[in-house]
Amino acid sequence: MINASILIVDDEPVYLELLKALLIQEGYNEVLTEKNPLNVMPLLKSRKIDLIISDIYMPEMNGLELLELITYNFPTIPVIMVTAIDDTAIALKAVKAGAYEFITKPPDTDRLFLTIKRALEQKILTLERDTLRSNAINPALNRASFSDVIAESPNMLKVFELVEIFAATDETILLLGETGTGKDLIAQKIHQLSSRRDKPFIAVNLASISSSLFESELFGYERGAYTGAAKSGVGYFEAANGGTIFLDEIGELPKELQGKLLRVIQYGEISRLGSPKPINLDIRIVAATNKDLLKAVNENQYRADLFYRLNRGYIELPPLRKRGNDIQLLAEYFYKQGCKVYNKELKGFGKNMMAKMLHYPFPGNIRELENIVMNAVAKTPAGEPILNIDIRNDESINLPESEVLLTLDEAMEQYVVKVLGRVNNNTTKAAAILGISERTLQRRLHDYRLKNT
Repeated sequence: MINASILIVDDEPVYLELLKALLIQEGYNEVLTEKNPLNVMPLLKSRKIDLIISDIYMPEMNGLELLELITYNFPTIPVIMVTAIDDTAIALKAVKAGAYEFITKPPDTDRLFLTIKRALEQKILTLERDTLRSNAINPALNRASFSDVIAESPNMLKVFELVEIFAATDETILLLGETGTGKDLIAQKIHQLSSRRDKPFIAVNLASISSSLFESELFGYERGAYTGAAKSGVGYFEAANGGTIFLDEIGELPKELQGKLLRVIQYGEISRLGSPKPINLDIRIVAATNKDLLKAVNENQYRADLFYRLNRGYIELPPLRKRGNDIQLLAEYFYKQGCKVYNKELKGFGKNMMAKMLHYPFPGNIRELENIVMNAVAKTPAGEPILNIDIRNDESINLPESEVLLTLDEAMEQYVVKVLGRVNNNTTKAAAILGISERTLQRRLHDYRLKNT
C-alpha cells in the first residue's frame, strides 16, 4: 500500500466513487471524497492530507477559488485540477494560481497516476528544501565546495547558498542571468554537489540545434528513422540518464518544439525518433537563459506551462558590474592564466588599469573581462606592466587633469575608511556596501594598520 492520503473534491458522486476505486486499486491506502468544496478548509485543518484532486466547475464554490485558499493556507499540499472542459485559458489560470497540474475528464489513468506520483515526490522535495532553508545553510561554512569559483561578493554568496539548497533536491532549476555570467559553471556546481555527482552531466546548447534535428539529437533515433540513419543513435537525454542534463539557451527554443520538451519534463520519458516505445528516464534538468521568459509568455512567444515547469526553483546570477571587488579578483586570476598561456612574466597591472576595469560596466560580464585581460597580456612586452587595456567605453571614467591621481590601493583605503565612518565602524554593514565579504574587509583593515604603523 502507498502511504499517502488523497482528497478528491467533486460535485459528481458517480465520478467521486469511480476515482476513489481507481486510486484504491492503484494501492493508495487513504482516499477521501468531498462533494461540497466549502467543507474542504475545515477538513484540512482537522486532518493530514498529502494531495488534493479537485474539479473546477462546482456550484458551491469555483475550483479556482478553492485552489487559492488551499495554496495560501496549505502551500505544501499539491493540487491537481480536473475538468470536463478543455480550456487553455482556465488551465493557465490554474497553473498560475499554484496548481500542480491541469487534467481534462475523463483522465487517462496512466497519466493521472504518474502525475499523482510526481506531485507527491515533489512535495517531499519541497519539504526537504524548506528544512534546509530553516537550518540556515551558511555558505561560509561550506566555502570549500566553491573553492574553484572566484567570488567573495555578497551577491555571489547568496547564489552559493541557493546552489547548496537546490543541489540537495531533484527539482528542475532555471538559471537566469546576462550572457557571460557563468550559468554553465553554476549548472555544473549543482550537479557536483548533488547525489548524482557520479552520474553523467550533459550540456546542450538548444540554440545550436536546428528544428529538423531537434528530436533525433535530444531523444535519439532508430535505424531507418530518416534518410542516412544507418544505425540507431542515443540522444542527449538518454545519455544523461541517472545524472543531470543542462539545457542552455532554453529561451531560444522555438515554440513548436516547446511542447515536445514539456512532455519529457511532465512524464519523465522519451521516445526515439522512429520508435513508439517509451523510454523511462531518471534525470535532473537544469535550464538557463538570458531572456525574460515571463515577458515572452505574456507576449505569447513562450508556453506558459513549460515556463512554470522549468521555474520550480530559480537562481539569478548577478552581472559582473554588481559584484564589487570580484572584478579585481577575476582580473588577477585571468592575468596569471594569461602569463602561463603566453609564457611570459609581466609586472602586473600598471597605474589606473584596475581603476578602469572597476568602473567599466562589462556588458559581456566575466567572458568579456577574460578576453580583455588575456588580450592585454598578449600585447604587453615581457618584463613590463600592463599599461593599456582594450576598453572602448573610456568615457565611463572622467578624471580631471588637476586631480591628484592615487594608486588603486591608496584610493581603496581612503574609500574603505570613508564607508566605515558613515556606518559607525560597523564592519558587517561596510562589507555589504563595499561588495566584499566581512572576512576580506577585516583582512584589509589589518593590512592598512600594519602599513600605517
